[in-house]
Amino acid sequence: MSQPFDMAFRVLLWSRAVSFTGDGIGRTALVLYAAAHGSAAVSLVLLAVAVPRFLGPVAGALADRLDQRKLMAVCEVGQAVVFVLLAVLTPSLPVLVALAGVAGCFATAFVPAGRSVVPVLVPERDLGRANALLGTAFTLQTAVGPTIGGLAVEAGGSRVAFAFNALTFVVSALLLTRLPALRPHGVPKGLWTETVAGLRFVATTPGPRALALSLFVVVSFVAMDNVALVFLVEDRLHGSAAEFGLTQAAFGVGMLAASGLLTVGRLPAVGLLIGGLVLSASGTVATALLPTVLAVAMAQIVAGAGNGVENVASDTLVQRLTPRPMLGRAFGAVGTAAQLGSAVAYVIAAPLVSTLGPRVTFIVAGAGCGLAMLVAVPALRAASRPQLPASTH
Repeated sequence: MSQPFDMAFRVLLWSRAVSFTGDGIGRTALVLYAAAHGSAAVSLVLLAVAVPRFLGPVAGALADRLDQRKLMAVCEVGQAVVFVLLAVLTPSLPVLVALAGVAGCFATAFVPAGRSVVPVLVPERDLGRANALLGTAFTLQTAVGPTIGGLAVEAGGSRVAFAFNALTFVVSALLLTRLPALRPHGVPKGLWTETVAGLRFVATTPGPRALALSLFVVVSFVAMDNVALVFLVEDRLHGSAAEFGLTQAAFGVGMLAASGLLTVGRLPAVGLLIGGLVLSASGTVATALLPTVLAVAMAQIVAGAGNGVENVASDTLVQRLTPRPMLGRAFGAVGTAAQLGSAVAYVIAAPLVSTLGPRVTFIVAGAGCGLAMLVAVPALRAASRPQLPASTH
């Protein structure tokens, strides 16, 4: 393409912005709906969304062998159908968990396609800025969506929030139809063969391998705050559903600020990764120690800034360390490592919150970021001298 960020990339950006906003609304409604059944129910619903991400390597292989435009649009329509059903049924907990799992399957199939298409739409020198812009769109999920979601639940109940999320998926799918055809790069082999090849690439290539390991470690700890926050705000600080939504949104405000700053220049991705982990650890520990909803929201801004920086740095490193025919599978495998971490966090968080309380849970989560920095050191060394294998199969 002759100019960076031409119409095709802007279409992708707007599609993700709309969809991410709806995700924040829907996620907040899911947590509040499940919270009435206790911390175990919240963990169960979040786990149902996370478990399908274990199939990320298969989703990556699909992204590398199918037209990515069609794949992304189908995934958005599928999630729209799920949230329409949630709005209509307002289901019991078992049905809620099942539908959350189906939505997670569609989201899993979308992620590697959505990330691996970026190098097709922008030149290599602008990958960092493009990822920062997409990171800015992603922050709408936590900066805007939770606020709307909390207010929608208070004003009209979960049905309203679920229905609005369904609408955003429909709009996103319509926008994606304006992208050019994004056909597979190379001749596809068998799905299982390609999946195994992607796993082998990540396992044997230093940079992607270290990134996958560091993401697994950090998410295994920090994702516990997704369970703990609602109980910290509502039980310990006596906040309302709207205040919970606003506190969640504060995390997104931090992500938004960090991603916005990263769009104005080209900064080294490796240094950003370490800086993001430091900010995440600081904000998460501070959340545990502060006495008011407003103060907790300020700490969540810091933690969110760290997460935003980490996301941009990780995506850029994967794109630069992976050959184009393998990119979907690399993102699928690295994303699966993060989701495995989420599953670990959600399993641990419920008993931890129940026995030791949400404040201790946040302290444990923040300490885990320090461990992730130790695991990320090999990624720094690998990124400083990227070496791609001669063969991708």
